[in-house]
Amino acid sequence: MSKKANSMTRRRILFAAAGLGGGAFVIVAGRLFQLQVLNYEFYEEKAIAQQTKDTTIEPMRGTIYDCNMKPLTISASVEMVTLEPRKIADDEQAQIISQHLAEILDMDYETVYAKASKTDSAYEVIKRGVEKEVADEVRQFKSDYNEKIKEYNEGKPEDQQKKAITSIYMAPDTKRYYPFGNFAAQVLGFVGSDNQGLAGIEAKYDSYLTGTPGRAIRATNANGEEMPFDYEMYYEAEDGNDIVLTIDEVIQHYLEKNLEIAAYDNNTQNQVAGIVMDVDTGAILGMATKGDFDPNDPFTITDEQKAQELAAITDEEEYSKKRNEILQAQWRNKAVTDTYDPGSTFKILTASMALEEKAITVDSAFYCPGYRMVEGWPQPIKCWYYPRAHGSQNLYQAIQNSCNPAFIDIGQAVGAKTFLEYYKAFGLNEPTGIDLPGEGESIFHSEEQFLSNKVDLATASFGQNFQISPLQLITAVSAVANGGNLMKPYIVKEILDSDGKIVESTEPTVVRQVISEETSELMCDILETVVSEGTGKNAYVAGYHIAGKTGTSEKKAKQAETGRNDLRISSFIAFAPADDPQVAVLVILDEPTVQPVTGGITAAPVIRRIMSDILPYLGVEPTYTAEELEEKDVSVPEVIGMTKTEAESALSKVDLDYRVVGDGDTVTDQLPSYGSAIPGGSQVVLYMGAEKPTEPVQVPNVAGLSVSAARAQLERAGLYMKGSGAVSSSGNVVASKQNITGTAAMGTVVTVEFTDLDQRAE
Repeated sequence: MSKKANSMTRRRILFAAAGLGGGAFVIVAGRLFQLQVLNYEFYEEKAIAQQTKDTTIEPMRGTIYDCNMKPLTISASVEMVTLEPRKIADDEQAQIISQHLAEILDMDYETVYAKASKTDSAYEVIKRGVEKEVADEVRQFKSDYNEKIKEYNEGKPEDQQKKAITSIYMAPDTKRYYPFGNFAAQVLGFVGSDNQGLAGIEAKYDSYLTGTPGRAIRATNANGEEMPFDYEMYYEAEDGNDIVLTIDEVIQHYLEKNLEIAAYDNNTQNQVAGIVMDVDTGAILGMATKGDFDPNDPFTITDEQKAQELAAITDEEEYSKKRNEILQAQWRNKAVTDTYDPGSTFKILTASMALEEKAITVDSAFYCPGYRMVEGWPQPIKCWYYPRAHGSQNLYQAIQNSCNPAFIDIGQAVGAKTFLEYYKAFGLNEPTGIDLPGEGESIFHSEEQFLSNKVDLATASFGQNFQISPLQLITAVSAVANGGNLMKPYIVKEILDSDGKIVESTEPTVVRQVISEETSELMCDILETVVSEGTGKNAYVAGYHIAGKTGTSEKKAKQAETGRNDLRISSFIAFAPADDPQVAVLVILDEPTVQPVTGGITAAPVIRRIMSDILPYLGVEPTYTAEELEEKDVSVPEVIGMTKTEAESALSKVDLDYRVVGDGDTVTDQLPSYGSAIPGGSQVVLYMGAEKPTEPVQVPNVAGLSVSAARAQLERAGLYMKGSGAVSSSGNVVASKQNITGTAAMGTVVTVEFTDLDQRAE
């Protein structure tokens, strides 16, 4: 081959090589341009993700306080266990991690393993709200495991070594605590595992309480471990706002205590509920439902009987459905969400509208033959007193007697159209708008039906065949008590930021004026006589003017479903003082079983106990009648060391009698001792040289006895009696409860509760 040909060949090869090199350069340059320019942000994020660790800083959930700034919830610093599955070496390590975390954190293995198996995931929350002691166990497991791996790897080639665990992390977290357990459980609600409100105030105000999470971004080394330098960014979390309720912790305690006693005494088959409201503002001072639950452990069923019934279910689907029903029932705030036939408590509103419209006066005459025939209904509508009859009555007496025929007449005097207008004016046709979740909606007849059906008007006049919520009733009755203004009820007083500054505050809101001040004053006077003279005598509290009304209603839907006609709701609504109302209280007992099941027997005593507790706390001064002063407790003076004459003088000053045991010159001992509170007129034993007995005495059971008989029997045993309840009633009054049984020291004061058995009205 010639030199010229060889030269041309070499030239072609060089051109081809240059072309290929140039093409390759263009491809590489293009790829670099794509990586470094077009996809810069994507790969930058991936690089940062591999070289840094981004941790969420959970904010502290806001505190819920009572009206006096007593904390009802507490959020404490705990830890969160997280996992970065993409850093798990292999399936064997995933199984080891899952097994130990499940054991330490008390979790299901499969749940943990499912998260550990997400090999592409950079972040999985294993468990939140982990106490430090438990989190330390996780740290110890990780440390122990890695130490064993280090020992195992010594001297082994790299391809035979095992990898340490670098995928488990701990992060700051918060956990919600309820320091008083089941206190105000349905009002406060509870949070889920993610600290999100699931019920009550926790749910309603979740957006205020939650706060804003922060972030901590730190550099990591090749093993994914945090480095103490080079790179860190920290964004502080913003803590949630605090909620200040109108609930008064002391009043709430009194309410819950007495509702629990009522549920036990009356063997109620369903929950009992109560509300305490400031009549002038609509502020909720207390609200409770018993039985309840512990918000610290809300998914535990607290009703033992229901828990046993659930445990007996073998079908998985049926079990799950039943469990959910039971939990929903125990979480439900009965005072707000449930509706019921109000029964005779509604007569307060019927009488108020009739007086306001001048359809009746206090001198109007009513006649009760024990029933009333109403056009459109073939059967007589009976009075609760049937087969007895109230006979002739004026308005005061008709309300005192809770007479159904009289109220049928009053309803007819008002007329269906006007009755419906007042029903709406009292706010009963719509929710009250309280700042709590799940408020129930009332159920009433259609307007067309109500205006054309006289039977519906007749039964509605005494509170049957329609349903309202307990909250709606107490709100409407508070309007009757406060001068006629319907107030919007509320339970949140203020919202505060983390510095304690007020973010929002609630002012009392007048919805509308429903009745005049004159009608209000008259109704207050009439309703006070219900307690002093009528069916509400068992709500009487010496020294206090209490106005109120009994209620007993049938559970007709459940009666039809079960075939049982004895299913009732008994209730009592009251406010005090009657001459200057400040506070209203409503108590509802769902299916009490202790007979007779009436508001006057079962619910009125609960009102008495609640009022006896809260009125002194609110600073309401008692004013005693002459008769009440005779029964008022007095403090026994110190007479030891006195002569008989000196002791007699000291005792007579506080209206106490005495008898002498022994023949000494001075009093050497006394019974009861100095400072004991006993009823005025009681007898103090003066030991003058004689020994005072030290042996305990048997406390007699005085149940069913009259006031005088019970006192006499206790005195014969060397004990004193303090009467409560319908002590001064002229009816069929008997002892129904005493606070001490068994044995007691001589001179002990036994508190005996008396019930007027004639008060069996609705």
